[in-house]
Amino acid sequence: MPPFAVVQCVEGPRHTRGTPPNVVETDPLTWIRLAAGRTAWPDAVADALVSASGERADLGPYLPLLG
Repeated sequence: MPPFAVVQCVEGPRHTRGTPPNVVETDPLTWIRLAAGRTAWPDAVADALVSASGERADLGPYLPLLG
């Protein structure tokens, strides 16, 4: 299934081709739960609900977005 959205969340290098070096992938429900504080970042990563790679792929310090 293709992504629902693509966003540069954290300041970093501009990227225009191929797979960028810092990628976070998850399903829409998990993202909403992370944003709302219903799921903790470390738990989502440990449970393989989130795939995160790269030095700026840890969004834990920025979550939850809603509070």
